[in-house]
Amino acid sequence: MLGRGVVSTDAPEFATSFMPDGREVYFNRASADRATLQIMWARRDAAGVWSAPEVVAFSGTFRDVDPFVTPDGRRLYFTSDRPRRPGGPRTFATWYVERSGAGWSAPVDPGPPLNSEAGDVFFTVARDGEAVFTSSRGGASRIYATRDRGGRWDAPTPITLGTTVDGGNPAIAPSGRFLVVVRVPAGGTPDLFVSCRTTGGWSEPRALTAINTPFADFAPSVDAAETTLTFTSERPGVVAAQPEGVRPPGDLYQMSLTAAGVRCP
Repeated sequence: MLGRGVVSTDAPEFATSFMPDGREVYFNRASADRATLQIMWARRDAAGVWSAPEVVAFSGTFRDVDPFVTPDGRRLYFTSDRPRRPGGPRTFATWYVERSGAGWSAPVDPGPPLNSEAGDVFFTVARDGEAVFTSSRGGASRIYATRDRGGRWDAPTPITLGTTVDGGNPAIAPSGRFLVVVRVPAGGTPDLFVSCRTTGGWSEPRALTAINTPFADFAPSVDAAETTLTFTSERPGVVAAQPEGVRPPGDLYQMSLTAAGVRCP
């Protein structure tokens, strides 16, 4: 478990991302009813002890989720329902802040074609500018891909993982070699899967059975060195098993990619 009692607490926590050196973590903490969603950050000292998390300066007013630090550490993308224009709809969209000293700039709306009016969430990007995220712009929720070409984004297009079109929470590896995604098997709970890049496209998603439990497992994150997978699980942790019908808060967990079963060329 990541930072038990400090980062992972009895509150709902999910969706992590680290600065490239692994010393700063950004994550979501929610109120018990999940009405309030804030992005928090904490720093780990030389002894491996995490500081008490604080709300980042650009969060706390709107519902902000899915922080993602780019592999170079210069930009942090996140999802927010803050209005993109005066009087505009409060749909989730992708925003970003840029590193400024030890802090971050004011939030920036990248605009279309990256953003739409339909709801866009869980944006991640590889070192070469290829990005993936989940969007409902085509009607159904799908994983979309796009690419940053010197500050201009290609029109996002839906992608297929093998023969699979469903999935969400797409975390692309910094190298672009693989995607870790979330799928919900028939009659089951959210689980983590890996899809490898091949010469013919993305492979059929394969379940990460070393991680998945009968509880919800979601919100994956791959570190800059591609050695560690961080994810959220609602398995009993800081809070014990809950009565039937009561959603567990969830905690943050880590596992090496090797132990997790992520094997891609």
